[in-house]
Amino acid sequence: MTRQLAILGLIACLSGAAMPGFAETSKLDHVDPFLGTLGGGNVFPGVSLPFGFIQVSPDTGPGSGAAGYKFDKPIRGFSQQHISGMGGPLFGHIALLPITGGLGQPAKLVSSGKSDEAAGPGYYQVRLAPWDVLVGLTATRHVALHRHTFPAHAQSRVVINVGHVLYGTGKGWSSAQPIGGEVRIDAARREVTGHMTYQGARSSTRTWKVYFVAQLDTAPDSFGSWDDTGKPDDGESASQGNEIGAYLNFKTAAGQVVHSKVAVSYQSLAQARSYIQEEAPGWDFNVAHAQARQAWTTALDTITVEGGTEDQKRQFYTALYRLHLTPNDWSREQPAHHGGYGGYGGYGEQAYYENILCMWDTFRTVNPLLTLIQPKVQTDIVNTILNHYQYDGWTGDAHSVYQFEHVQNGSSADVIVADGYVKQLPGIDWRLAYRAIRKNAFVDHNPKADNRPNQGRFRLDDYRRYGYVPTDISSYKAVQGVSRTLEYVHNDAAVLTLAREFGSPADVAELERRQLGYRNLWDPSVGFMRGKRRDGSWHTPFDPVKDETGPQYYEGHAWTWSWHVPHDVQGLINLLGGNKPFVDKLTTAVEHHYEPYNEPGMLQTFMFIHAGRPDLTQHYARQALRYFSSKPDGLPGNDDSATTSAWLIWNMLGIYPNAGQDFYYIGSPTFTKATLQLGNGRRLVINAPAASADNPYVGAARLDGKAWPQAWLRHQQISAGAELHLHMQSKPGRWGAELPPPSVSSPAQP
Repeated sequence: MTRQLAILGLIACLSGAAMPGFAETSKLDHVDPFLGTLGGGNVFPGVSLPFGFIQVSPDTGPGSGAAGYKFDKPIRGFSQQHISGMGGPLFGHIALLPITGGLGQPAKLVSSGKSDEAAGPGYYQVRLAPWDVLVGLTATRHVALHRHTFPAHAQSRVVINVGHVLYGTGKGWSSAQPIGGEVRIDAARREVTGHMTYQGARSSTRTWKVYFVAQLDTAPDSFGSWDDTGKPDDGESASQGNEIGAYLNFKTAAGQVVHSKVAVSYQSLAQARSYIQEEAPGWDFNVAHAQARQAWTTALDTITVEGGTEDQKRQFYTALYRLHLTPNDWSREQPAHHGGYGGYGGYGEQAYYENILCMWDTFRTVNPLLTLIQPKVQTDIVNTILNHYQYDGWTGDAHSVYQFEHVQNGSSADVIVADGYVKQLPGIDWRLAYRAIRKNAFVDHNPKADNRPNQGRFRLDDYRRYGYVPTDISSYKAVQGVSRTLEYVHNDAAVLTLAREFGSPADVAELERRQLGYRNLWDPSVGFMRGKRRDGSWHTPFDPVKDETGPQYYEGHAWTWSWHVPHDVQGLINLLGGNKPFVDKLTTAVEHHYEPYNEPGMLQTFMFIHAGRPDLTQHYARQALRYFSSKPDGLPGNDDSATTSAWLIWNMLGIYPNAGQDFYYIGSPTFTKATLQLGNGRRLVINAPAASADNPYVGAARLDGKAWPQAWLRHQQISAGAELHLHMQSKPGRWGAELPPPSVSSPAQP
């Protein structure tokens, strides 16, 4: 029995009755939140609603990755907010831990083992040793609900660690540090309140403050708190400091349940308390779980797949689940400088999404997928990015807790905006959008920068002067001259998309020139994109397989980055001397250097279609699935806010976007049928009755009943609803070889 299917039976045993209205199996039962919790996935198994503000989950201490949890490590607490699939730590606010017996040093408590661990959308549970306490978690949009089932014990406790962070509080860990807060116990109201200010987490200087309210359904028999000494002080109802907390003591009978409701706010205690009053006024854990389950049913109903194996469905629906975990709807927590806290700030009724981490990752797969199946959410994300520009001056590349984070390479918001524009995403002021992304392309935030910026493009003025980012332009060790140049060029092509309607003739002329600037770094003597110095000489030494984040490349090498010309693949084919040399070299890249979980290479398997070899796209897209599994280590790399998960969804569906443009490649579907709900009753149906590992190739296609000869589709051909029928076969054929997708160098396509 899977962990997911086991949940229903376990809940029934605990509550004394089966949950009403739960089907025996559903899409939710194919979701495995433990998938990816080993290895480098950096995902958490706990509970959130789709795009929810709260993500309550177990934490396993130092060495547990940015999401705070590893499947094989002991549990140290259950904190209220997490980010799924990040490279660096964030959150882990306010951890609860139910125990029995002595306290020792409360902040250092850790379980000695676990059993009965299970999770699914809207629910998590585990039994903690040595205390024999069964923990259940569920959530509303802003409130975490904890259910603690104790054994018979005279010293049962709920410990609330206010100084908790994901990587521990040691200075050697790359983590936020608690730098000042307080905790207060009101035993008569069965309530613990307080706040904590944190500094750090992906930045050494930034700070933020979190308020919390924790309410219990059971009055404690006694209580206490601790301060920075770490020693429990029985009967003390308040404490101030950094590594502080509180504990509530109970004499419990066997099977006695103590419920807790926890809300946090970046505004005030009153705001946190209001979330509990509005969303969880009662104590019925099962009702809250059922409501969470219904919210997830609605989210996962956006795509229905048929056929395939149970293992493949588990991978697919878990990926679809992860797509809905970030970014987070913080509309009730709008930034203070946008008009003040209190329900809605300067954005008014407009939604505000936070933890947009990072656009450099998500523009490739996540945002185009949301445009198809969650267009309202994607509209809200784009409008949040534009509000960052209006209120803070820039779109940024990454944003969390009201602050910009570092820009990895280019200004990827340009591509997200262009993608929405060409696909006619509703509800966006496109003239404002052009002003926002034009600034990225024409204004240098710091012309003399010697480190990576938080806004704009690094050394933009020099890029415009030389036509590329010289590797010797700065003393900064990670100039990433090739990677930045190629991304700036791609970004310029995206900005040009809107400039043709909203920009000046001078803007258009410069951007048209700049979108071809990838040619400036093509070295025909080595056959790769290569760094250049300011004097025009090639960067030396040159090793095409030297992996670096350094003077030339970011998170890769020449084999990784020489393909990054997504807007003009035909131009790249021309540089390589035509279709055959392009195919030969791309084959070598895909067979020996390809990583579908590393963002710069995600498009590579689909580029064969531009050179008349869709059969190779079908072959290698199928092969790429071998990197994934449904095991706890089944994510091959960091999920990066579901960027990797969304890549898997696209690949298994058999279509794939070229972000910022209005077309999708046709690959090799895993399932015999997939139905995507596009909103307003519109559906995209992908029928591939013979699809299997033995039949990976497309022999023929029909779109809405008519023969379809090309291995790509325009957005407008499917956005109103369509049916794509693919005839799958065991051997490669010539279908789709004649008409390549559009490129800057060959734009005239139907």
